[in-house]
Amino acid sequence: MRGRGPAGSLWRHRDFMLLWSGHTVSMFGSQISWIALPMVAVAGLRATTFEVAVLGAVSTLPALVVSLPAGVLADRHRRRRLMIACDAGAALAMASVPIAAVAGRVTMAQLYAVTLVVGALGVVFGTAAGSLTPVLLGGNRLSDANAKMNTARGLAEMAGPSVGGFLVGLVGAARAVAADALSYALSAAALASMRLREPKPERTPHRGRFLGEIAEGLRFVLAQPVLRVLALSGAVSAVLLRGISSMWLLYVVRELGWSARAAGLVYGLSLIGGVAGSMVAGRVTARFGMGRVIVLGALLSAPFELVTPLVPPGLAGQWTVGLVFTFLTAAGMVQATAAQTARQLLCPPGMLGRMNGSTQFMQAGLLPLGPLLAGALGAWIGLRPALIVLGGATLLWPLLLFLSPVRTVDVK
Repeated sequence: MRGRGPAGSLWRHRDFMLLWSGHTVSMFGSQISWIALPMVAVAGLRATTFEVAVLGAVSTLPALVVSLPAGVLADRHRRRRLMIACDAGAALAMASVPIAAVAGRVTMAQLYAVTLVVGALGVVFGTAAGSLTPVLLGGNRLSDANAKMNTARGLAEMAGPSVGGFLVGLVGAARAVAADALSYALSAAALASMRLREPKPERTPHRGRFLGEIAEGLRFVLAQPVLRVLALSGAVSAVLLRGISSMWLLYVVRELGWSARAAGLVYGLSLIGGVAGSMVAGRVTARFGMGRVIVLGALLSAPFELVTPLVPPGLAGQWTVGLVFTFLTAAGMVQATAAQTARQLLCPPGMLGRMNGSTQFMQAGLLPLGPLLAGALGAWIGLRPALIVLGGATLLWPLLLFLSPVRTVDVK
């Protein structure tokens, strides 16, 4: 049974605030490690370029490999307990780095293992968290809850790397990783303090057969028209946007002559847009309706991907791209929050974990194609034409949504 929670603002909902605060602290810690772990490799171990590249590649594997099993785990077990276990495991894994550093025994093999373990636990945690929120709150409050969770993520992505860089400079890379270990421990403590009495997981016809439960989740997503379109259109947009982002910095520096500072400022504006979008997402969805927001958000976002390859060099181009990116990420965050809420409300409680895991698998499985496609296009026709082609192709995303039942969705 989906929880309703007390009436009034979610900021006064005790269990949600514990969930939100733990999530926020953990997100900031993860952003610190995003800076600190590679610095341990580069500054502490004198890692080669290849070794650092492998460390980055290892961090992308869990989303592809663990998403489907994570969905089954989130449906088999009480999700809050599963999240606490994931936080505890991640805290121990991260704590091993500063402990090994004190003993002078940090190795690249350890960094690979820690990255893999923490990434896998993070996928399980995220799948369970996305499945717990609908149980904690009623449908009429879910959009607001998702918006607040996404705001926390956006703030962490905006400020976390700066905090991480400061800590690395202050105490060293290995000790800075300890801050992430602490953040996981604090998140686990917050979750353990919740009073939610989570219902016992439902039994399914395939219970006991792991692969059968995975297949059941995939079939459910592909058989439900709205969930299918949201998953597949999301995969298309993710591939294209990842391809564009992989070439963006190279293009603005090499072709437009931007400095690293200018590129960083424009990127910072886009993060501000994402935070602003997440803050108004709940109100916008309530005002215009879920289906309209999903379609219009994609329709407003996609054409602006063509702006960067069309602006001239110089300050005017930088301002144009910065303002456009701010709007683009704001609209994209509103759209993503509405789509996330629609998926949760269209799914029965006992299938939420596998629905979330299946959707993530479809999108994560195709993500590596983005940079490969962009690189091949860039080598064949040049950076600017490649960005124009990829930017134009993003129009497929709103087209798929508009031609589907998604535009009429209004679930509560």
